[in-house]
Amino acid sequence: MVVAQELLVVFEDYPPYEYLEDGVVKGVNIDIVREAFRRMGVTPTFETRPWKRALAELEYGDIIALSSGFKVPGRETYAIFPSEYLTMVTNVIIALSASGVKIKSLEDLRGLTIGVIREYSYGHEFDSMEGLTKVEASSNLQLLKMLLNQRMDVILGSRSGMKFMAERMGKLANIKFLYEVGSEPLYLFFSRAHGKEAEELSHDFGQAIRSMRKDGTFKLIVDNY
Repeated sequence: MVVAQELLVVFEDYPPYEYLEDGVVKGVNIDIVREAFRRMGVTPTFETRPWKRALAELEYGDIIALSSGFKVPGRETYAIFPSEYLTMVTNVIIALSASGVKIKSLEDLRGLTIGVIREYSYGHEFDSMEGLTKVEASSNLQLLKMLLNQRMDVILGSRSGMKFMAERMGKLANIKFLYEVGSEPLYLFFSRAHGKEAEELSHDFGQAIRSMRKDGTFKLIVDNY
């Protein structure tokens, strides 16, 4: 096991998975990470970053741990993914309730202005599509606000995350969920630039998550949300 007293975990504000509320770090993935590291004898500290910046810092070794994102081939060149994931996220296409937009397949996105987050992956099928008109935002909250201000036709985002934020804003009735893009697991991942330390952390973290699933702690945390 890696010997460490404290370890910095960087995250993007991504409710209900990881977010700041009144200066307090909260979220289902935060609670899972805290418990897993407790079992490893490590105390995590948390700092928030924009996603694009966080990925760059992980790649160059400025940080060692980042929560949470998809396991995609391009990231595996600089990130080590544990054997166990944190939670599943379902990405959907969202439009204003008053709009006449209808989406039956991803091909229906052609000709529309689509809001996305810089450096996000939304699954291979969408990521590999060419010829789409995309408008980039730096956070999911900014993306939702841009949709509400009619700056794009649709946005892509987590169903639970966008619902959570829209409810807090009192705007849930203003949006509609049109089409499910797909569900993927979210991971805490570690920087390859940190070599053996990151490898051992990833291994031990996977084992800790596995033990949490086995004894029911994992389900208790998820059900709390």
